[in-house]
Amino acid sequence: MNSSKSEAIKSALIGLAALVALIAWLKFQPRLPDMEPQEKIGKILLDRFSDISAAAQIEFVCVDPSSGEPKSLRLSREKDAWTIPSMLNYPAENPERLAKVLSPLTQLVVLDTLKASNSSNSKEIDELHRECGLLNPSNFIPNYSEENESNLAFGSALAIKIDDESGERLVDLLVGTRAPQTSETRDARFVRFANDDVVYVVDFSVDSTQEVGTTEFTEYPDRISFEPVDWINPDLLRISRWNIQLLTVMDYGLSFQKHEGEAPTFEFNAKGVAVFKQTPDNSLSRVWSLFRRVDYATGGSWNELTAVNEESAQNDALNETADALARLRIETVRRKPDALRALFKSGNIGSALTSYSETLADLGFATYDRDPLDAQNIEPILVGEGGAIEATMKSGEKLSLIFGRKFDNMRICVVTAQFDKQALINNAKDEAEVAFYATDGEKESQKDADRFADWFYFVTEDAYETLRFRFSDVLK
Repeated sequence: MNSSKSEAIKSALIGLAALVALIAWLKFQPRLPDMEPQEKIGKILLDRFSDISAAAQIEFVCVDPSSGEPKSLRLSREKDAWTIPSMLNYPAENPERLAKVLSPLTQLVVLDTLKASNSSNSKEIDELHRECGLLNPSNFIPNYSEENESNLAFGSALAIKIDDESGERLVDLLVGTRAPQTSETRDARFVRFANDDVVYVVDFSVDSTQEVGTTEFTEYPDRISFEPVDWINPDLLRISRWNIQLLTVMDYGLSFQKHEGEAPTFEFNAKGVAVFKQTPDNSLSRVWSLFRRVDYATGGSWNELTAVNEESAQNDALNETADALARLRIETVRRKPDALRALFKSGNIGSALTSYSETLADLGFATYDRDPLDAQNIEPILVGEGGAIEATMKSGEKLSLIFGRKFDNMRICVVTAQFDKQALINNAKDEAEVAFYATDGEKESQKDADRFADWFYFVTEDAYETLRFRFSDVLK
């Protein structure tokens, strides 16, 4: 084959490849309206996105006003569960925020349209888009001036991209500033499609998200947060403070030593363990009594007191601890290594954890040879350099929080859940109460155990300190 024919075939193949690529690109672009812009007035803007359940991937992009750089957040749905990829696919369990973002998009009606007087003049088009706050944030170049010095995002839009399960683009919308003369109870804004120059005016307050009996509402861009934690359920334990039956305070700390080529070791510094009981008959006044106490003696022995002064419990400190547990918030998370996740999911967090001593030590955790409250149990327990606290609920569910290292202004912790039927029996009034709580308590314990198994959690150091699980705080 001569060179001229070879070149011709090569050019044809390149052209065919380009055509295929163009067709593929066009397939996954949102269709522009099939009518002239003026004909869209009074019509639904996003006619391809009428059902929020069709959304499978969502991406928000905006420009940071302090740096002029774009920032983004993406949400992904598998089956019926939304996750946050940038947060290691942690569940996005804030359905109210998601609904307030997606619902208005299905109801946007075109109120008016704008178009540059000279549709072929790119400078004029850009100026119109800048005035309406509709410059694409993905390729935005800040217009540095004294006027915009405090807002380097001036003129840029909020970009919203929504794909369905097949990857087809349903929404590719740029949301701009509020339209002039918008009333205090409406949120009319300029918008445009990312691949079109026409500017539309739509009203984002059509979903009636304002409180009943008031005229208050949240402007649409303020409903979207670029902080992943705002899309999750930040309530770590999801408990009511009134349902705490027992509080177990473990007053200890760890000091780690690491030597080159050797496994890390630690020194265990402890005061002891105390279990406090909330008297059910006085739950409204939150009266606590000392239920058990085990003191730590030099040399590693534990001595349980055969008689305790029930009235030695510090009510105020224990009430503060119970309240702090009930409102403990997640700041961020870290996924456990696969092998550790498997152990926690199986509930096998005793001697099996010793194989991961180096990984645990880096985070401020270790295994200790015995449980001071269960002398018959020969399995080691997980301990942390920040101590531990347990809350046993009326249902028999026991939630344990073990605190590890401090990282900047946050404290890492491990949370476990298990069903303690004996605790339920010990604290129930009668067999009927045991039967009432047992089934739900067991189910809830397993559900929480599965939820906690995958993650190391981080809480603020202030929240950690507020828990006040030191003997000097909770005992007179």
